[in-house]
Amino acid sequence: MASNVSNQLTIILPTLNEAGNIGPLTTQIWNEIADCQIIVADDGSTDGTQEAVLALAKQGKPIQLLTRPGKPCLTDSIDSGIQAARTPFVGWMDADLSHPPQLIPQLLKYAETQGCAIATRFAPGGSQKKNTKDSPDSFLATVLSGIMNFLVRHWLNVSVTDYTSGFIVCKRELIADHRLVGDYGEYFIELVYYLSRTGVKIFEIPYESPARQWGESKTGASLGLLMRRGMKYLWLALRLRLPARAFGRWSLQTLPKN
Repeated sequence: MASNVSNQLTIILPTLNEAGNIGPLTTQIWNEIADCQIIVADDGSTDGTQEAVLALAKQGKPIQLLTRPGKPCLTDSIDSGIQAARTPFVGWMDADLSHPPQLIPQLLKYAETQGCAIATRFAPGGSQKKNTKDSPDSFLATVLSGIMNFLVRHWLNVSVTDYTSGFIVCKRELIADHRLVGDYGEYFIELVYYLSRTGVKIFEIPYESPARQWGESKTGASLGLLMRRGMKYLWLALRLRLPARAFGRWSLQTLPKN
């Protein structure tokens, strides 16, 4: 049953060749929140993703396509969606059906009172992708994600469990003027740290992440790529704690201490 919420929330879907997922995903989102605004920020899909979005728009669905020329960049896709959103609340999620839309009403509920809510795989009640045997997802990627999140959590000392969640709803005013950093999932680490340092209490909702059923995983198709991305995540977390006075441009510590 859809929630009676209209024109309050925009969900951003960053896409790159997600034609097989975009229809089922948008249907599930609208089943949860009727008239939820959806912005698809597409990074040059060639599989019919853009055409699928335009077809939905022609049917009168509350969906907008943003096409981004140039090199694909997850962070820039989300940034473009945030800037295009006009609702009081904004959120985003993966377009591969690994983020359950059924959580969106809960995320919005807590964002209304707390300012920000994210879905987590690592708090009690949540879990990583359990069955990747017949999925494009990598079992190794899920293992390394758990290790990386453990290290980042203890280094940053912020009471959030999932630093690569990518499934969030928050008040748009909290992030409208904040530019996301990095080019892939590391942006979420910096965003969580930024919000917590500015006094926002981030509420977490545990969930079990299903494996991708269609399309190619962008997290990492090889051990080398996984390791490079993991090192970028850890390097960004390190920079967040480096004192700006001592480390200059190497530091991302631009906020005063609490």
